[in-house]
Amino acid sequence: MNFIPEKVVNYNLYDDVEKLLGIGAEMTLPNFEPLTETISGAGILGEWESVSQGHFGSQSVEISFRNLGSQAIALQQMKDRMLVLRAAQQAYDVSSGGIQHRGLKISMKGQPKGLNTGKIAVNANTETTVVYEIMYIKIEEDGKVLVELDKLNFVYVLNGEDQLAGIRNLI
Repeated sequence: MNFIPEKVVNYNLYDDVEKLLGIGAEMTLPNFEPLTETISGAGILGEWESVSQGHFGSQSVEISFRNLGSQAIALQQMKDRMLVLRAAQQAYDVSSGGIQHRGLKISMKGQPKGLNTGKIAVNANTETTVVYEIMYIKIEEDGKVLVELDKLNFVYVLNGEDQLAGIRNLI
């Protein structure tokens, strides 16, 4: 089957207690930017950035709320908290000419590192945002693990393959 990914139809965000209400239309998800070291020296023409496999810079997620309220404030408690985003993704099935939907689940654990309370205006949202530092993230599509990164337990999995098994065996 040949599918053309189209869009996210809708999503919900849950914390470790309840479904979060009042979430805005979009969330900024974390980037996976590897840590690197510049390599240069005798016998090398120039330099390159050498990637340290499985090591990533600071990752954060930004959660938008339509209004400032108790759920946004509760996310500021200084404790690890699991956030789970569940989305329905739509794709066009080229062979049948129909639409298919696939589940996307992103599980993230981290701690709060920012609260932007937003602005006050008549007949408008406050556009409150909460920022979380991510220590753990797992991205699944229809139950298949695409990426899992656990910075504190030395886990980095891509498409079900442990990327750090060899390194763990050496240390």
